[in-house]
Amino acid sequence: MHVVRTAGRVFAVMALGIFVGACSSNNDSGSSATASVPTSTVSQAPCESPAAPPGTAITASEKDFKISLDATSAPAGSTTFTVSNQGPSEHEFLVFKTDLAPTDLPLNSEGNVDEEGAGVTRVDGIGGIGTGCTSALSLNMDAGNYVLICNNPGHYQAGMRVAFTAS
Repeated sequence: MHVVRTAGRVFAVMALGIFVGACSSNNDSGSSATASVPTSTVSQAPCESPAAPPGTAITASEKDFKISLDATSAPAGSTTFTVSNQGPSEHEFLVFKTDLAPTDLPLNSEGNVDEEGAGVTRVDGIGGIGTGCTSALSLNMDAGNYVLICNNPGHYQAGMRVAFTAS
């Protein structure tokens, strides 16, 4: 009888240990933080933390169909755009070298910017920036005029475009 009670206690202690282990968080701060993946009706990739920017650092935010920059020009050379998506949906951040006005980029049949159209050269970009996420894009920019856009369907037409100059 003593053996049965001891085995029962050992089993109870083991079960409690498994339960506590399954319910505990692997968070070093001890808080019960939620996952950093934003929630939305659109399927989004998890947020990534950008690395420290080399060269000139430009902060950009995308929100409610507008792109805002902390500076609209920088010296030619190494430039890093740190882009924060403040919603309401997933955005892109595309860089085009062009002498066209931000409102005059060529459009395709769907009404989005024709990324290979006359007068524009796509330099680089970030796609799929989820709501609440921040991404970074580092470029070696030649002197000239640029337009920065979101080319998700309807976003450019809604106003997600801004001029930028490297000198």
